[in-house]
Amino acid sequence: MPKKSIIKGTIILGLAGFIVKVLGVFFRLPIIYMIGEEGIGLYQLTYPVYTFLLALAGGIPIAISKMVSERVVLSKFKECRRIYRASLVLMFLLGGFSSMFLIFFADDIINYFSWSRESYYSILGISLAPLFTCILSVYRGYFQGLQNMTPTAVSQIIEQIGRVLAGVGLTYILLPYGIGLAAGGAAFGATFGAFISLLFLIILFYKSKDNFNYNSGSVQSYGRIIKELVFIALPISLGQTVSSFMALVDSLTVPKLLKMAGYTDSIATALYGQLTGKAHVLISVPLTLSVALAQSTVPAISEVYVVNNRNGLKKNIDMSFKLASILAFPSAAGLYALARPILSFVFQGMDDGWQLLQILSVSIIFIIFTQVSSSIINGIGKTMLPLISMLIGSFIKIIISIKLISIPSINIKGAAYGTLASYIIIAIINFYFMCKYTNIKLDLYKTIISPIVCSVVMIFIVVVAYTRLYEYTLSINISTIMSILIGGIVYIALLFITGTISIMDTFKMLKIKR
Repeated sequence: MPKKSIIKGTIILGLAGFIVKVLGVFFRLPIIYMIGEEGIGLYQLTYPVYTFLLALAGGIPIAISKMVSERVVLSKFKECRRIYRASLVLMFLLGGFSSMFLIFFADDIINYFSWSRESYYSILGISLAPLFTCILSVYRGYFQGLQNMTPTAVSQIIEQIGRVLAGVGLTYILLPYGIGLAAGGAAFGATFGAFISLLFLIILFYKSKDNFNYNSGSVQSYGRIIKELVFIALPISLGQTVSSFMALVDSLTVPKLLKMAGYTDSIATALYGQLTGKAHVLISVPLTLSVALAQSTVPAISEVYVVNNRNGLKKNIDMSFKLASILAFPSAAGLYALARPILSFVFQGMDDGWQLLQILSVSIIFIIFTQVSSSIINGIGKTMLPLISMLIGSFIKIIISIKLISIPSINIKGAAYGTLASYIIIAIINFYFMCKYTNIKLDLYKTIISPIVCSVVMIFIVVVAYTRLYEYTLSINISTIMSILIGGIVYIALLFITGTISIMDTFKMLKIKR
């Protein structure tokens, strides 16, 4: 199997993620125009429940990736297929249970959380998505364990195309029958997208050829494999559940607390839509690349750690954090400085919620560092530690959100402040655990300081460019696009000028792994 570097896997998954986000614009914008902020609020109310259920099984694909990568480097290829079969059965059961829960307990969920009755259709629309997505994650985890990121990347694009076509189409068809049904049509897009993506990966899996001999060598029993799978996956799943729980906390508390502050049901739902349907959507764009980086990091760290390759471990950790910093700091600075014009550009004049975007833009730095450090810690087998940090962060999130949201002058911004504070704490704790258990010291200049300096210079030029361009064109759209392009070019140039990255190193990283 050809060697692949962390950066190469990140590029493949990151490019797919970027395409998915672009396609997501064709999903989000038409739906907002058709059903408005209240309708998108109905859609977003149910989405955290779906992601929470998925997070319960979210550690399985990461465990698959880790276990397969370790078996490959030790030439235990027959066990790779046993891992695949065991995880497939497990995920089918977990996904099926989650879907049945949404279908049969939709009314109970609405009553318990005091949601609008119109959200019933969104729950039904998304109800089968956990089943398809859980099975889908088995194939993605298996290919990622082989450090072949292309199947995952292509399947993500296919999934998003299906989501756009089905979601937008059904929203348009069902709109005459009410906002609730239209929002349910939008939610069904996730189900349809996951289904066609799953079909693609199943076909690819059975058609793919490699040089591994899956019929030779001794193997562990299915019982021991499942035990190992659960042992690795359970703390990761719980950690991801806690992470999803933060979004669920917003879904449960924000509308109620806003009503306590004196807002009507309609306005409270609209404000929640600004938080989740606008601000969270925009900060998720750079997080697409960080998720790709995290996915590439786990098998790469596992492979060098299992054979005690200290040089490979340091190189991969340094590379992971360098890529994280190169992405995190300019993304945070750009979204903070241009929050209002970016919102106005993306949502065409609907810039309500730009202050939320500013607050959450700062959290990008700490979310990305959390993702990467968690992947490194999971890669070395200390899977309980990210769970501990996430529990602490979630507690902080809940306390801050409850305290601030009910204050009328702060209102919805309290949820954003809670998110920021929680991820600052989580990132700090994770960084401590990573340093303690790997005993690796980062090259702080190239991994942290240099990207910060480049980002500060870049954003100064971007703000000046936007101001001058707007004075000349009087167009927010043109000024925003041009200033972002200028900022990107300047930032890349600064990375080379400061020696943070070099042309020769870039070519080497793309070709070799360690």
